[in-house]
Order: sequence, then C-alpha cells, then structure tokens
Amino acid sequence: MDTQLIISLVILIILADIGSIILFVKFRRGDMEVNPFITILKKEAQIFYYALFKWKVKVKPTEGTYAYHKGSNYFWLFIALLHEQVIEAFAFHYYLKDVDPLRADILVVMHVYSILYMLGDYNLVRNLPIQFKDNQVLMNVGVRRSLRFHIEDVAAIQPARTQYAKSGGIIHEKHVFHVAMLPRVFTRVFGMIDELRYEIVFKEPIEGKGYFGQKKVVKKALVYMEDPEPFISHLREKVEVENKRLS
Repeated sequence: MDTQLIISLVILIILADIGSIILFVKFRRGDMEVNPFITILKKEAQIFYYALFKWKVKVKPTEGTYAYHKGSNYFWLFIALLHEQVIEAFAFHYYLKDVDPLRADILVVMHVYSILYMLGDYNLVRNLPIQFKDNQVLMNVGVRRSLRFHIEDVAAIQPARTQYAKSGGIIHEKHVFHVAMLPRVFTRVFGMIDELRYEIVFKEPIEGKGYFGQKKVVKKALVYMEDPEPFISHLREKVEVENKRLS
C-alpha cells in the first residue's frame, strides 16, 4: 500500500469521524428523534433492497396517490450517470489491475456501491408517490426527505415558478420542502431543475425530516410534477371541506 493511498484513507476516516461527531451532537441535542446511525443503516438496507429486488414491481396508481417522478429530468441524468459509473469502473480496473491491484479493487467496490445506490434511490422514489391518508398528506422523496402535514395546516395553494437572481442563478428559498425526483445537489451544484408548478403554503411552520432524520422547519412545499392538476384539485377539495368544517 503506497503512501498516497494511505493518506487518502486517513483523510476519509477523519472526515467520517467528523461527520459522525456532528450527527451524534445533533442527536443528543434533540434535533433527531432516532439515533442517526440506526437511521442510516435502515435507509441503506432499504435502498439496496429496492436496487436488487423491486424492479419487477410496477407502480400502480391507486385512489389518493399521485406520482411525481414522471417527466423528471432525473431520468436522463440517471441513465447518463449509470453509464458513466459502469464505464469508469471497467476503465479504472483495466488500467490499475496490474499496476496497483489494491487500488483497483477499492475503486471497483466504490463504483459498484455507487451503481447500486443510484439504482435503489431511483427505484425507491419511483415507488413512493404522494399519498393522502385520512386528512393527512404524506410526501416521502425516497429516503432523502419526508414531510407529513394535516389538511388544516394549509393556508394557500398557488401556482409558482422558479425564481432567478439578476446574475442568472437560481434563488434557493429557505424553509421549503421540494417535492421533486431530481436530487437537490444537482440543482445546487449544476443548476439543473425540474419545472416548478405549485407551492403549498402552510399557516404555521411545520416539521419535515432530512436524510439522517434531522428535523427541518418547513413553511411551504414546492411541487415539481409533470401533471400536478389531479393532485392539486384533490388537495383543494380537501382543504375546502376542512375549512367549512372548522368554520
């Protein structure tokens, strides 16, 4: 094992330790209800389960459920990234197998992990539509983030569009929940985004959850859907009925 590889591994271990400490502190502070390390293990297992065993299951729309993955730009990005990871894995392994077999094996393992993770994440999001349950709405974007709110929490439902600064960059609002298949990292880093259709504004800030189970303050939900009208109509009907009941 050469010096450069040892240094790289040490840096990765140090970064993992720092991340673990931050998560532990947040958990002890009460920002997370469940131990984040248990949450990570459960979510990783769920992702790999969907990557390996759930592809033959067809998503059948049922009453009260609305898919938001259709028409997302993530499909084409997903295909491109998948091809890139496969080609890169073979290229690195072929180039390094004789020069540095240990490094070649490590890179292959990392690429296989990345491929399985992308497959699981894509399939999991595809299989988890927006769901009405009694007078509540459940929005789970795979295992990335989740939001549950009551119909009476809704103050307004209105058309929306992505806002841009004078420089041309996307304006990223705070305290919002993005109902979109496209991972937010690609929006932040590369400016890729699906078309924003509607925003659901809440009367008071509610609680959402991130990947590690961390609590997030949410003031509005931004809906990126190819055909949002059925979902929006259903939600508006529910809100009207609830407002009449409360009045």
